[in-house]
Amino acid sequence: MNIALVGLPKSGKTTIFNALTRSAAATDKYAPPASAPNVGVVQVPDARVTKLSELYQPKKTIYAQIEYRDYPGIFSSHAENPDNALFSDIKANEGFVLVLRAFADGELEELYPAGPALQQLSTFEEEMILSDQIVAEKRLEKIELGYKRGVKTPAIQFEEKILFQVCEHLQSGQPLRTLQLHPEEEKALRGFRFFSQKPILVLINCSEDDYHALDELKQEIAARGYTAEVIAGRFEEELSKLDSEEAKLFMEDMGIRESIRDRFTSLGYSMLDYISFFTVGEDEVRAWTIEAGDNAVTAAGKIHSDLARGFIRAECFRYADLLEHGSEKHLREKGLFRLEGKEYIVQDGDIISIRFSV
Repeated sequence: MNIALVGLPKSGKTTIFNALTRSAAATDKYAPPASAPNVGVVQVPDARVTKLSELYQPKKTIYAQIEYRDYPGIFSSHAENPDNALFSDIKANEGFVLVLRAFADGELEELYPAGPALQQLSTFEEEMILSDQIVAEKRLEKIELGYKRGVKTPAIQFEEKILFQVCEHLQSGQPLRTLQLHPEEEKALRGFRFFSQKPILVLINCSEDDYHALDELKQEIAARGYTAEVIAGRFEEELSKLDSEEAKLFMEDMGIRESIRDRFTSLGYSMLDYISFFTVGEDEVRAWTIEAGDNAVTAAGKIHSDLARGFIRAECFRYADLLEHGSEKHLREKGLFRLEGKEYIVQDGDIISIRFSV
């Protein structure tokens, strides 16, 4: 899973990146915006993996991972000629975390004007839509040029039809996340990796003093269709440097139960509509991440392409059942071991072994 931290320059993205990854990337407000992203990989804390490792005593225990990519400020007045390679890299991520500056800093506002948080969100929405519209219109121009040269296939005509829908939707000021598409249409658009098609979580980055005073702003953002969270970025960065006991005391003072590092797992999975399944054995206990609604063949392909290609059956049982009954032997005795076919929809917490032949 890879998630991009995006937003205007000096909105606190790197501070939050440090809090999430326990990194020490520079956050000097007087330094010019970076030219390349900071990248950090963290393990997804999952008590189920820990328990499975205790039960099976494997040689290796592998937790799921999240890769965070902290990008320089985009869609800003300072970026008159945005780097296409950078934009392409950003769009390759599975989801976006948009950081809004909601802390007061007069010097920053002079150096990198941002305006109120809602204005920042509106600017980002407009620029995403405009960027996608330019991409779609350029592709339509190429299709039209191809027609004049005699290149007119059913696949291209199908693509053209969808792109007209895309342009119409974008021209109405709506992001592509809200455009209803059939699976075949979504597949035809996949290669464009449109900005406004990506799932977005909005983080309202504020000072410690304002942490409990932004419920109204959070509700206004939620009314626009976004999941929004308030975060005191500097506090969270300092929290990430403490041991667990010290961190617990500081969180109690702030009135929060979990650090953003811990909360972000469920936020990220929810934003991307992801679930986890597990493989177990003497060699390895491992968590795998797939989209909710994926079938057994897709899950097999996550493990190895050969498993998907030669898929026969999936042996499945539930983590909760294993925890309740204690062993695979007892699960078999109680009929809780299942053989599932290709179309079985994998559930969060399934433990799976793939039968295959290639």
